[in-house]
Order: sequence, then C-alpha cells, then structure tokens
Amino acid sequence: MTKAEILDLVGKTAREAQIRDDVCSRSTLLGLAAYFDFIPEDMIRASFSLCGGAGASSGSCGTYTCGLLALGLKYNAPVEEELKNPELQEKGQAKFMEFRDRFIKEMGSTLCPELQKKIFGRSYIFTNPKDCEEYFKITDHNVKCAEVVEKATRLIAEMLLED
Repeated sequence: MTKAEILDLVGKTAREAQIRDDVCSRSTLLGLAAYFDFIPEDMIRASFSLCGGAGASSGSCGTYTCGLLALGLKYNAPVEEELKNPELQEKGQAKFMEFRDRFIKEMGSTLCPELQKKIFGRSYIFTNPKDCEEYFKITDHNVKCAEVVEKATRLIAEMLLED
C-alpha cells in the first residue's frame, strides 16, 4: 500500500467507527489497527474509558490521548531498558511532544471542550447532566466529531509511518 492509501484506510475506518459507535478514543485506535498490527485489542477495549475528554471529564480529547498511546507503544522503550539507559526516554518524549504540537496546530487545542467550541460553537461539560443531555440531542454530533477523529488518526498514522 502507498502512504496515501494507508492514510485513507485508517482515516476512513476511524471516521466510520466514530459515526457508528460515537466513541472518539476507541474509533481512533480501531482506525489505526486497520493497518498497524501492533495495536493490541486490549488497548482498543481499554481506550473506551478515554472518550468524552478522558473518562467523560471534559479533559484531554480522547482522540488525542489515544494518539499518545499509539505513539508511546511504538516509540517508548520498555521500562527495564529505559532504567539501564535513561537516554532512551528521549525518543518517546520527542515523539509525544511533536504529536502535541502538530495536533494543536491542526486542531487548535488538545482539550475536548475547546474542540467542541470550534465544532459546535460552545463547550459541553460532561460532568454536568444538563450539558450532557443537550450534547446528545445534537443529532449529528458523532458525525462532526468524526471529522476530528479522522484528521487526528491520519496525523498519528503519518507519524507512525515516518520511521
């Protein structure tokens, strides 16, 4: 597959999963797993807990946090190796900081409420039942969030393909 075909595959898979399931975090990893075989099923399952701004707490975007997980899985050294050679930590750290900067440049923020302001014109705080109710009344919220999920998943895949 060409790089463009890979990016299309992971982006499309993530977008479709987000529209279907409305779980940004898991959709990101499902998209990546469509091509990258090092993404374990256990991590995909566990990632559900990161949706809605990290555990529905309106914190860091679930897509962003799962991008960090995928990059960390590829670039972070095993703890035993890192303890023997602390310099190994630098490669993973450089990758997550690069991702942070690229994500902010593309999306404007790593925070779910800030992304919501950009998409919906206001933020929704998921710990507030009234906000939750209003958010889920937006019939195409999953489709609008899918745009963020697709772009971010493509960005993550691009970084994973760089080495």
